[in-house]
Amino acid sequence: MDNRTRFAEWVRQHGSAMESFGLNEDLDELELLREIVGGARVVALGESSHHVREFYQVRHRMMRFLAERCGFSVYMLEAPFTQGHLFDSWTQGGPGTVEDVAAAGIAANLGDCAELHEALEWIRERNATDVQLRCVGADLPGSAGSPLPVLAAIEPYLRKVDPGALPMLAEAAEPARRFDNPSMIKSMSGYAVLDAAQRDALTIALSRLLARMERSASFHRGNGQGDRHEEALHHLRGAWMLDQLHRSNLTDGFESASTFRDAYIARSVQRILDTSPSGTRIVLAAHNWHIKKTLDVQENAAPLLTAGYHLAEALGDDYRAIAITHHGGRTAIVGPNPDDPEDIAFIDAPLPEPAADSIEAAFPTEVPWTLADLRAAASEVDDAKSFKTTRMSDYFLDDPAFEAFDAVALVSRTSTTGFALPGPDGEGSPGPG
Repeated sequence: MDNRTRFAEWVRQHGSAMESFGLNEDLDELELLREIVGGARVVALGESSHHVREFYQVRHRMMRFLAERCGFSVYMLEAPFTQGHLFDSWTQGGPGTVEDVAAAGIAANLGDCAELHEALEWIRERNATDVQLRCVGADLPGSAGSPLPVLAAIEPYLRKVDPGALPMLAEAAEPARRFDNPSMIKSMSGYAVLDAAQRDALTIALSRLLARMERSASFHRGNGQGDRHEEALHHLRGAWMLDQLHRSNLTDGFESASTFRDAYIARSVQRILDTSPSGTRIVLAAHNWHIKKTLDVQENAAPLLTAGYHLAEALGDDYRAIAITHHGGRTAIVGPNPDDPEDIAFIDAPLPEPAADSIEAAFPTEVPWTLADLRAAASEVDDAKSFKTTRMSDYFLDDPAFEAFDAVALVSRTSTTGFALPGPDGEGSPGPG
């Protein structure tokens, strides 16, 4: 006898209805998360749009639960690995304000909101005790800016151990300065107007420098510089992959080019696992697109491989992906910046109703948010394959939720952070300040 049911009914019976968004409120309602995570070493917490207030709050509550009750000790953000040392140091008691550290260390204005500041402050307070929670970046330099921050970061090390490499570093820095900009869009536009000789000079210099450092890795390990050399190499690989992203963007388009970010995010996670004590467990916070396990097959083009796909292939059951999405309310979309026509902004916008074949359509909305274990549901529902789309910003992406994610947290109604500009309808966030 087949006792399977519809997923919408299953969620009402087996999903966890959550009442709280508060970071410091009781965590008992999140016990289902322990079952979803199991013994996984890496748990990714997503979001279907950036700068949505409740997504930050839900993710930070889950991060706190995983740290306090499941022993996770590293929190990795969708932020540059190289600039991430700023908030890593700050959360361990370093100087500065949380606003300045988040703005400088997290690219694309993703750190410019009170909700993230609250989480960084919570980590800093926790680290003032003897229980440490590292907070680091995983993404490419500037998350698609210029490689200049990497070159500045590795210069002192090279000056000490391999001064002969400094001319190559200078050769890479010269064209990199021409498109270095805090704005990802302006940086990419600046790269696009470089002449071919300048682009080639950058690629050649970065490639020669990377090859030189790869070739000498064993020597530096033998001289007691192995850890520092490997860290410098990871920085430099990020610069090289960023250069490849810019090149790919000119020929293949941004969607394909951005997967260089995904490859590097996955490598950054793996690097933490490889260089940390046995038993280290990581929470990765990134967009649902980056954490999903599925790939996108492109006609006459290479498939689009996400960080989640790379991690699932490498770690198997040691990787869990938890999407965070929403049913109704407001979201942040990317649009023209009214104050700077050469840049973009996050703009508050209304959410369309969930598509009939979306995972969002199956969740109840009577409670603030609901967490559902898709792995547990898969063998008990008869319509898992019918959920063919998931939200992406204010539209729906062709992506089967039961294949892409291990669990879903759905917020019934969302709003944007104070950083998002008001939309054309005049509603939503009041904008910065």
